[in-house]
Amino acid sequence: MPSATVSKMTERKDLETLPGQDGKEGGWVELRRLSYGEKLQKDQEAMKMRFNMSSMGDGRAETNLDAEIAMINEYATIVEMSRCIMDHNLTDGEDGPKLDFNKPDDVRKLDPRVGEEINQLLQELNDFERKSKKSKVDAKTGK
Repeated sequence: MPSATVSKMTERKDLETLPGQDGKEGGWVELRRLSYGEKLQKDQEAMKMRFNMSSMGDGRAETNLDAEIAMINEYATIVEMSRCIMDHNLTDGEDGPKLDFNKPDDVRKLDPRVGEEINQLLQELNDFERKSKKSKVDAKTGK
């Protein structure tokens, strides 16, 4: 019978924005796919945020909408990074501590180019609506 559950396998991705230099290893992340339940939970929390912000109603609808969209996008990105980045070699500064993607402040510290690259990798892995090519995770599990 075909398996209908999300694979626990991970996929390691080298980051183009953090290439290796002078014999040093470049930046990488090890990612896993969200389960459907995790996706539903993330979407539900985003809807709660949207409802809470919409109910404030101070007459500045356009400003509220822009702020609302920004907060929801940030929340979704932080949740996805905390749940999908299983391992990495990224640090806070040259010789600083390893970043903790379970901490929103560590996600916010990322160089925007690095953050966008990781976000794009996660979108490709967790794109449930679009039929995309199979990832290495899919190829290994036959899903």
